[in-house]
Amino acid sequence: MKARRGSVSIESFKFDGSFHYTYQGCMMETREDNTLGKYWECLIEKDSPIKSYRGEFPARTKTRAYFFEDQWFNLLIPSEPIGKRKMIAYANISTPAYVQCHKELSSERLIWIDLDLDLIVLEDFFALVDDEDEFLEHIGLMNYPNWLVSKARIGLARAVELYESREFPFSDLS
Repeated sequence: MKARRGSVSIESFKFDGSFHYTYQGCMMETREDNTLGKYWECLIEKDSPIKSYRGEFPARTKTRAYFFEDQWFNLLIPSEPIGKRKMIAYANISTPAYVQCHKELSSERLIWIDLDLDLIVLEDFFALVDDEDEFLEHIGLMNYPNWLVSKARIGLARAVELYESREFPFSDLS
């Protein structure tokens, strides 16, 4: 385990390179999990600004986020349920994340590509897959190659498997 406290810009894009989201977080730690490999744990503070393709808005609550170097998903766990549906966990199906360091600016960017599919866990522990329609549309519009479609499906299946067995990173849901 390697301690890495410091500010990080968390940035996501779509497969075609278009902007998706960016928000500031605090890089808490870089860790290695025996099953999932290297990951970065970040903290996003309540009210920190989030910029998205839909506009700007504040983070609704303090959120822990896990980004994996070798997994095809990342996970956001808010400190309190969010929204009408009372969401308690949100897994983005995505490419593996990577960190880009800018030594001259003393800054880091944590970058990943959003692949549309999401696993949403609600307060009653009901889990649902969201944005399947968007994923199917983008297969054609953004020309997702077959290998990418396969990796996204594998990432979703892995996130579902870990949630259903309450294994890390879903093990802290209460």
